[in-house]
Amino acid sequence: MKKLVTLSLVLALALAVNGCDKKGNGSSNTGTSTSGGYSPEGGERVNGFVLPPYPDPEINDSTLLGIDSNDNGVRDDVERWLIFKYKDHHKIATHIGFQVARASQIVIQDPSKAQETTKVMEAAQACNSYFRNYADSFNEPLLIDHSIVTSTAFKSMQFNTVERIEAYLTYNKKLSGGVYSLPDSIEAYRTSCDFDIDALLGK
Repeated sequence: MKKLVTLSLVLALALAVNGCDKKGNGSSNTGTSTSGGYSPEGGERVNGFVLPPYPDPEINDSTLLGIDSNDNGVRDDVERWLIFKYKDHHKIATHIGFQVARASQIVIQDPSKAQETTKVMEAAQACNSYFRNYADSFNEPLLIDHSIVTSTAFKSMQFNTVERIEAYLTYNKKLSGGVYSLPDSIEAYRTSCDFDIDALLGK
């Protein structure tokens, strides 16, 4: 059985709360998520990805789900952050980040449906685990050395307002006491990815 709410999660989210100002604008909206030499208007390509525009933090953080201008399920500020964070990695690392971010948006949208929506978070975790621990069993490269799902840096970026943190904590609380299974094969870990692995690996 998974221990869904860990001390590290609570500490990470507490840090995110402390970083939020009265409008819920955390310090994570700046720093590595800024353009770093690229125009905040977006449109540039970084490691093959087209950057969305950098959203106005006040508008972006005024709602639970924020701004997703290209409608890919990833909040624009998080998308830019992931693209820059993994710009020197294989593109699959960024796609894993996108899957985790999409899952995060889904589970906080309606925390009361946690027993249903946790499946998308479990799939993102499994995909991450495949390219962290198991891909070499299929003669594919291990492309990431950490869990994005549990990363303090990712959670501080994704859950950067009080409203988002509270929704995520409610989601976890709804799962408390449940029993959740892991994929039953390495192939199942691989098929948990929501992107075309073969195309990205040039197969």
